[in-house]
Amino acid sequence: MKRAVILSLIAAAIMTSCTKAEIHTTEADMAVASAFIEAGTKTSLFGTSVLWTTGDKIQVFSNADINGGTFKLSTGEGTTNAEFYGKHLDGSTFYAAYPNTTTFDGSIFTFILPDEISYTEGSFSEKNNPMLSSGQGTLNGFSMKNLCGVLKLSLKGNMELDKLILTFSNDVSGTGTVSAGTTSISMTGGSAATKKITMDCDAIQLYNSRYTEFYFVIPPGAYTSLTITGKTTDDKQAELVHDSSFTISRSRCTEMAGTLPAVVTRPEITVYSFNVACQSNDDNSSWPSVGKWSNRKNGVYSFFNTVAPDIVGTQECEYRQRANILNNCSGYSAYGLGQEYGKNTGGSSGSLWWKEDYDSDSANAIFWKTSSFDVLDQGTFWLSSTPNTVNSGSGKTCTWIKFRQKSSSKVFYFFNTHFTAHYTDEAYAARKAEAGYLYDLIASINSESLPVILTGDLNESKSDICGEEKGDTRWNDYYWARNKDGKTDKYSYPTSYNDFDTTYDGTTTTNPHSNLDHIAYRYFYANAKNGLKAGSFDTVYQSFAGVTYISDHWPITATLVFDY
Repeated sequence: MKRAVILSLIAAAIMTSCTKAEIHTTEADMAVASAFIEAGTKTSLFGTSVLWTTGDKIQVFSNADINGGTFKLSTGEGTTNAEFYGKHLDGSTFYAAYPNTTTFDGSIFTFILPDEISYTEGSFSEKNNPMLSSGQGTLNGFSMKNLCGVLKLSLKGNMELDKLILTFSNDVSGTGTVSAGTTSISMTGGSAATKKITMDCDAIQLYNSRYTEFYFVIPPGAYTSLTITGKTTDDKQAELVHDSSFTISRSRCTEMAGTLPAVVTRPEITVYSFNVACQSNDDNSSWPSVGKWSNRKNGVYSFFNTVAPDIVGTQECEYRQRANILNNCSGYSAYGLGQEYGKNTGGSSGSLWWKEDYDSDSANAIFWKTSSFDVLDQGTFWLSSTPNTVNSGSGKTCTWIKFRQKSSSKVFYFFNTHFTAHYTDEAYAARKAEAGYLYDLIASINSESLPVILTGDLNESKSDICGEEKGDTRWNDYYWARNKDGKTDKYSYPTSYNDFDTTYDGTTTTNPHSNLDHIAYRYFYANAKNGLKAGSFDTVYQSFAGVTYISDHWPITATLVFDY
């Protein structure tokens, strides 16, 4: 049996007094302050010294055993010298690494620097300071070397911090590698995510009268910029930009100080997708009585007047239904050409001999609050190779409007469509073609890459429209609003298509069908999924004006935040 051994280690070299890199502020820097270490931290900062802490573990490797073993702290907590207990290792060259999650392939050590950390008063967060040492012929006497530096950030302001997000010009999180025998760590990320560290602050109150200190372990290097974003629990944020070069040095503390400005409320819009079901279905003998427009319309009016949505993309909305809604719901306007005639109004006092009256022509009409939005441009195209030809291709249309939100002056595009229904080979082929035409035409219209929203009854799942077999993989470029926790189990959440027989009691769906209705979005925030307000996606399954089913589809909704 391999015998257990005890080795002695000296904690990382004392970090020298802080260098200073000013953020734009008239406030004076604070000197480095000592604070008692909170219980449970791992290898903590005390003033300018790195101390071992109860529960610390290191990983020890050798030239004969690159997997090494985990050694646990036995004595020396709260000091710079400690002893660790672990298994015997053979070899002539030994390496000690902290944290014990470090790996070694015989020549390269790999460390993972976290992108999310927790606030710890007076120190960096636990397991957050990588260290490395080597020794010849013995496991004793390692002198651990810090691989990174520490950024001490002193902030003033008037906000309750939920999160503090630091975005650097260089990689600061993710995978870092160190060659054996050196103390130079190289970060290997290269993405927007690896240039960011998020600190969970758990509602720390900032004050204008004094600084609050935050500590971050940062890879050494020359940095050209730093953006500091403070977020509150109610999705408000404040931002401070340091756009001058600064250097983080190994085993040194760099100080910055500044004042976060007043929090900014980001402009947002709440949108809906709603298949209202054609009034022409009333003439269908198999259509249930609860589905007749005469029995549903008061519920639809109540939905508009009670929920008061900012924008609604409707499908199967005949002109006569549009007129009913506008006449009974104040504050709205609507636009959308009918798919068979390409008309935006009734246009006829009677029937044409080869077509039914214009009033029954179905459109993907968009409704919006006139007090909230200006219309800058609008149009309707057909999902075909000749998009301006009325009723071309499958006959399906997409209505679009270029809006300007009056309160924020934000400009964005809103597209609303309806794909071919049913589950035949012909329908699958039609939807696949429609997905490609829609993507191309939206890209052509939105040449400015402005924020864009798509609503629609796509008659298929999100995975189908984004898939190669039944859709177009380019739709993965968009983000898709999902249930509050990302789950889509149809028994745990109301499905958008209810077929007049699905029920939902707030917990369980009975007789569920499919999620055919969708809200997709893009360009609300570059290189991030942010843009969807957390928890805002929902299915509106409630009754209105005593009407259990205002359609055979329940409306879905999401709130989107500009520059989230």
